[in-house]
Amino acid sequence: MNHASQWRLENARAITEAFAAEAEVEVVVVTGAVADEMADDYSETHMHVFWAKLPSVEQQQRVLDRAGGLSFYGLGEFEKGVPAEGYAPFVLPAIVSITEGTSGYWLDDRGQQKNSAYLVELENDSLETVELSMRQALLEHRVKRANFDMLGTIQQGRPLYGEALIEQWRQRLNDYPDELKRAMIEYATAEMWQQIRYAKVLAVREDVVDYFRSATIIAHNVLKVLFAVNGLFGWQETPKRYANRLERFAITPDECYGRIGRAFEPPLQQSLEDLIGLARETIDLAIANVAGLEEVLGKYMLDEPRRWLGPAQS
Repeated sequence: MNHASQWRLENARAITEAFAAEAEVEVVVVTGAVADEMADDYSETHMHVFWAKLPSVEQQQRVLDRAGGLSFYGLGEFEKGVPAEGYAPFVLPAIVSITEGTSGYWLDDRGQQKNSAYLVELENDSLETVELSMRQALLEHRVKRANFDMLGTIQQGRPLYGEALIEQWRQRLNDYPDELKRAMIEYATAEMWQQIRYAKVLAVREDVVDYFRSATIIAHNVLKVLFAVNGLFGWQETPKRYANRLERFAITPDECYGRIGRAFEPPLQQSLEDLIGLARETIDLAIANVAGLEEVLGKYMLDEPRRWLGPAQS
């Protein structure tokens, strides 16, 4: 483990102790680059805490006092019944940035202390919401980003407290139903080919900035399909963070990460050909491994954008 990941993980363990002192805390997970041991000098720490019931303002303040933290936006009651119902980032004033930086217009009221201190991105959720999200995903086969994000945290994050409960949840999530795979793959395929057709127009126009925006969305949707085929939860995952994991997937196109990277090199026409090739290979893998997809996906996979030439001139 590199030094940047090590001290951040040690910090996360100390913060976990501050949360675990509250009787209602059931699970604490660290996610992102710190969990994957890929942190660098620019990395924040991302943590997710699962409570028997969401904490009161007084409980939140007690935890921050123990952790030596300062709420970034101020404390308040959380919205109940939705994933990420308790978004509550905080900073650690004892760890200060070595560069001045700037607050940005949206942070002008945060003050210099908050803007220079080390940020911990914190999500709080209740057990009730975990059960709701699992039911909607595993039984009702709903494709909802908030659910997939939270279930991905449970499935792939690094547990620091409540390992037994996390393991129970993971056993349930490992039974990723084919109905949900089909729903997610159809969702991603529709969005992917919508962007492929648009990217083809942008490549012809040599509109470089918007082209690479569409190319990014195409790459994200390739990853959505691969996550579903491999029975993993997640949403708009960045290719870099999942480079090593992609190599370990049971089902993935050959050299997937490298091919995504090379597809972001000009010329645009070659870039698009490479992306379409990767997208089609990914869908072929999905069709081969998840029953009932071929007839469903064909209607979306149209490469050519609409063209209008106008009436014939006499």
